[in-house]
Amino acid sequence: MTTIAVGVDLSDESEAAAQWAAASAPHEHLLLVHGYAASMALAPLTEFDIDSTRDATVAHVAGIADLLRAEHPGLEVSTVVEHDFAIPLLTRLSQHVDMLVLGHHRPGLIERLTTGSISAALSARARCPVVTVPYGNLTARGPVVVAVDVDAPSDLALDAAFEFARTTGHPISVICAIPDAATPARIADIYARAEAVVEPWRRRFPECTATLQLVNGAPHRAVVRAVPQASLLVVTRPRGGTSFPVWGNSVTRAAHGASSCPIAVVDHSS
Repeated sequence: MTTIAVGVDLSDESEAAAQWAAASAPHEHLLLVHGYAASMALAPLTEFDIDSTRDATVAHVAGIADLLRAEHPGLEVSTVVEHDFAIPLLTRLSQHVDMLVLGHHRPGLIERLTTGSISAALSARARCPVVTVPYGNLTARGPVVVAVDVDAPSDLALDAAFEFARTTGHPISVICAIPDAATPARIADIYARAEAVVEPWRRRFPECTATLQLVNGAPHRAVVRAVPQASLLVVTRPRGGTSFPVWGNSVTRAAHGASSCPIAVVDHSS
């Protein structure tokens, strides 16, 4: 059974993430995770009461779990509530789960200029695929979109996309960015190489409908614009590592910040 950890707090975004995870995998194990150290750190000294804070947190997370069990009877739901900060707690847990799901809090100006949101930080550091779910109207039946670099295709990204499509019954759109100035011969070459990358996955997942799409422009913009009604966008972590200079200038971070659909970030290779 697959275990999906969902980071939850007191926000609508995190509850939307839990709802998305439950609907996407209604027969798996959902682990709701909350670290309440941040709320303790921000509380005035006169209101410092670790027992009442923990009790309120446990009750809130338990309420979400009860709601998900009622809506998805086949779903196994458990909870973890610890006195810790979100990033170290979820980073540790990412070593022991199959997927991490987070609500997408849009970062403010300072976050955009530095590391980005908590979900962006975890997407860079986690040891498993990380899905961030924006709050709002999500497309329930849109295609699963996976971005592929024909010069260095990622089997992990393709596997994640096809597995999700098989589970949900969604079609797949494989997209490759091409330069605006590409010649017809160059475009034909990229298309042929992309088809060669995708064909083994079509044979492995014959029940999935997969199409290939070439999109013009810089990858960090083209990937997000290509299929605006996607149900999930799958991209890889930067191959150059996850230090701030690499992550800050990566296609992955740009897509993570601009996407209006859930976005899954996976390792490029194992």
